[in-house]
Amino acid sequence: MSEYQYHEWQAVDRVLTPEEQEAVDDLSSHIEVSSSRAMVTYHWSDFRHDPKQVLLKYFDAYFYLANWGSLRLMFRFPNGLLDDADLEPYCIDEYITFETIGKYQVLDLDFSPEDSGEGMEAEAGLSHFIRLRADLLEGDYRLLYLAWLKAMTMYGELDADEEYEDDVSDSPAYDREPPVPPGLKKLSPSLQNFVQVFEIDPFLVQAAAETSPDLKKTLSVNYRMLIRRLPREECDEFLAHLAVGDPGVGLALRKRLGAFLPQKHSQPARRRTIQQLIQRSKELEEAEKKRQVEAARQKHIAEMKALAAREVQVWQQVETLLDTGRKIASVYDEATALLEKLEQLSEFQNTRDSFQARLQQLAQKYASRPSLIDRWKRSGWV
Repeated sequence: MSEYQYHEWQAVDRVLTPEEQEAVDDLSSHIEVSSSRAMVTYHWSDFRHDPKQVLLKYFDAYFYLANWGSLRLMFRFPNGLLDDADLEPYCIDEYITFETIGKYQVLDLDFSPEDSGEGMEAEAGLSHFIRLRADLLEGDYRLLYLAWLKAMTMYGELDADEEYEDDVSDSPAYDREPPVPPGLKKLSPSLQNFVQVFEIDPFLVQAAAETSPDLKKTLSVNYRMLIRRLPREECDEFLAHLAVGDPGVGLALRKRLGAFLPQKHSQPARRRTIQQLIQRSKELEEAEKKRQVEAARQKHIAEMKALAAREVQVWQQVETLLDTGRKIASVYDEATALLEKLEQLSEFQNTRDSFQARLQQLAQKYASRPSLIDRWKRSGWV
């Protein structure tokens, strides 16, 4: 398997200056740089700098993909826009971290398998996920919950049917889920991309979504009235930051004003263990398989009933093709395909003997066409 590594950074809150673009361009001879984006691809060697430090210095988002299974997604935020206490329940050492570094906060989702395993076939770029940064700033934590599901599966296969002993309660199987955010039943396109690219079991997502309330529409807020409640000193501070173009000042202001709004505290749902979620996902997967089998059966019945209504015409169509059509492979293939449908109908109607007798008549009629007869021999008809 050939090596493939893809790094991409994007600036969201501002564009890079010409000097910054030049500095980023010097990081690698393979890098492509614009005022808002940098991308580098390797088929050998590696990026010789810390991607997180590049993110901290120049950009707001980073995505990494390697074809042996490694995936990484990082977002940089101005300090103070996200609450550590809100994100901490979703964090898992080595996989999901949230830290303050200088004047920034960094969310790091880093999923690297212990062994290379099978190569990845997914193709993705940062544009698939960039919307998720804004969602987090707006209090939408579905990305964090989905990342938690992914991280729990990185511990290896947990047997949903296995009974774990009480003295091994530190097993990952007993880890309880963090707060379940609303909206898991209906994922945005960006979240759907995250589930697909990061290879999260869709039935596990479906199991998790069963206790997820629907997203509520954002109510319009009269910010003018709320601003009047701010002390003059705070208003001046926000205006000063706005005047110099500080990124995130609008979000910081809305967050501050939100403290004046009535706070609704929903009753927390019962927290499930990852073992329980996996067990439920297996049940959902089995139910879906049964549904697909039944749907296929009903479709076959409908097709056979429709074919039975025109059985005589189809037999005639076979002979017309062979009598008037050219003696070429495509005509023989079309006639044989029709006969395969008629064979299925005979099995459905329990008239196999009648089909075989009719087929033998055709085989005698066209015995001088070896290419056609060879096809029927391969089908076991003659």
